[in-house]
Amino acid sequence: MATRSLSRWHKASAIVPMALLVVAWSVALTNSGLATADDRAASGEIPDVPSTPFEQPASVQESPAGIDPRAGADGTVSTLSTNGIPASALGAYRRAESLLGQAAESCNLPWHLVAAIGRVESNHGRFGGNALDADGTAQPGIYGIALDGTNGTARIMDTDNGALDNDRVYDRAVGPMQFIPGTWAAVGTDADGDGEKNPQNIYDAATSAGIYLCSGGADLSEASDVAASVKRYNRSDSYVDLVMRISQAYADGDFSQAPNGTPSGTVITGRSFDQSLSPAQRERAAADQRRAEREAREAQREREEARDRGGNGGTGSTGGGTSTGGGTSSGGGSSSGGGSSSGGGSSSPPRTVGGAISEGGSGTPLAPVTDTVGGLLTLVEANATCLLRVPLGIPQSAFRACMAEFGY
Repeated sequence: MATRSLSRWHKASAIVPMALLVVAWSVALTNSGLATADDRAASGEIPDVPSTPFEQPASVQESPAGIDPRAGADGTVSTLSTNGIPASALGAYRRAESLLGQAAESCNLPWHLVAAIGRVESNHGRFGGNALDADGTAQPGIYGIALDGTNGTARIMDTDNGALDNDRVYDRAVGPMQFIPGTWAAVGTDADGDGEKNPQNIYDAATSAGIYLCSGGADLSEASDVAASVKRYNRSDSYVDLVMRISQAYADGDFSQAPNGTPSGTVITGRSFDQSLSPAQRERAAADQRRAEREAREAQREREEARDRGGNGGTGSTGGGTSTGGGTSSGGGSSSGGGSSSGGGSSSPPRTVGGAISEGGSGTPLAPVTDTVGGLLTLVEANATCLLRVPLGIPQSAFRACMAEFGY
């Protein structure tokens, strides 16, 4: 069969959309927090790094604002990916790595160490209902509690006449990296080139934190130097341990990028990490979680096998009943979501409200899956639960009814 050559017009029509796609992709990479940190800075943007270490700590709060006390160290690390890093914060951390790589190459400052401090100090600029705008500035602004010597704080009288922290009596830690005003006066830098050294701006604050960590000839490729530099930043051994754990997790890729301008809610952590529970309760919750995950995997495998056999994805049970999500049935009853029934009756899965299982449902296999700290199931969690509960081939009305139980 003869082939017809494309006209010049047809060729152009095919090339133009592709060119637009390439341009859009380039713009996206340029504006993304994941863009390369190898961009060279102009000479005027490269900060000075003191040859002697800073003596005054950068942050003095015993309990950093970015950490949910219910979660503790383990709970915080467990939520790094789901918590996310705002795009502007991720760009600021990589910018700090790039600038310090040129200012003090032997320091070997990694972006993920700066990011770990940002996570601990302010949840990447999102503490107290704040959010980072497109320029990386925390809005409406992050101000710590008065450093008046109470509530486990140091006593630091006002050093900036309230210019940075709006307090003319005592100093307060300010911005995403929670610098105290006296330290900011010594280390603060303008990293975004807007002519202002602003501790509320994540670019300025992150690079300033990098200068602080690199001061005194530190080599942050050495674990001992990392520990010493972070200990100067905040003189708490538990703080150092947590920052180093988060830094390693970020280095291993345990993070995701979140949109700018979206404040973070209370950090949600599983009951097995909830420090408001007793050790025995946390241990039981962890065991329940492992059992629920195992049963969910088994249920999924059974559905896939049934689908391959040409069935409807359901699983049989004694007496002709059916069960999904780990439920059991006898005498012809049916159960879903971990409930049980006998003698022909049926049961419904317990609802979860405020992180608690309703009375009579706390021992069910799905309890640890749906039991979150801080509120109802998210849409993603509800979808996952209902997909596990409702076998393939069942009318969509059953799936919708399941979603309705969780308020969707």
